[in-house]
Amino acid sequence: MKKILTILVLVLCTQLHFAQYFTLTPQGFVSANKSEYVVVDVPNTKQKDLYKSVLNALSTMYKDPKKVLSTVDGESISVKGYEENVIEHKFKGSPLQIGKLTLKYDLSYTISFLFKDNRIRIDRPSFELRRWYEGGYNSGWVSEWQYLPLNVNKNVKTAVFDKNGEINSELSYNGLNKHFNNLITEILEKSKKINDW
Repeated sequence: MKKILTILVLVLCTQLHFAQYFTLTPQGFVSANKSEYVVVDVPNTKQKDLYKSVLNALSTMYKDPKKVLSTVDGESISVKGYEENVIEHKFKGSPLQIGKLTLKYDLSYTISFLFKDNRIRIDRPSFELRRWYEGGYNSGWVSEWQYLPLNVNKNVKTAVFDKNGEINSELSYNGLNKHFNNLITEILEKSKKINDW
C-alpha cells in the first residue's frame, strides 16, 4: 500500500511540475480547450494580492524589470522578454549538405497576465525567432537578421511547421512548448512563494 501511495504522489508531483498551459499549433499557441488564454484558479485570494505576487515574482526574474514589464495597476501585467540562443531548429540545408543543420535562434516574446479575485488569466504567448547571419562570399557579404517563421511560405525554406501544418522540426516545436510552459510554471510558483519568508 505504501508503495502505491508513493508512486501516486510522485505522479502527481510530476504532473504539477510539467504543467501544459499551452500547445503550439500552426496558428500559434492554444490552451487545452483551444482558447487563446488559460485561467488559473487561486482560491481565497483577492485581485490586488494576486497582482502584487505575480509582479513581485516577475521583478525578481528579469535584470531590468522596468524595461520588460508594462502594468495597469492592480489589473494586468505584460512581459516583453528577450533571450539569446534559446531555441534550436534543425533542418535540411542545401542539396550539397549531408545531414541536417542545427541553428540557434533568439526569442523575443510577449505574455500577459490579467487578474480578478481568485483567478489569473494568462493570454497565449506571442513570439518571434531570429538569428544574426554573418554573410560570406556566396551571399555577397550581406549580414542580416534571419527569421524563423511559424509556417513555411513561398519566401522561406524552413519553419516550425510545413505547408501542410505538420511539425517541420521537433527540436524547435518541443523547445517552444517547453520554454513557455516552464516560464509560466516558474512565474506562478515564484508568485506563491514570494511573500512566504
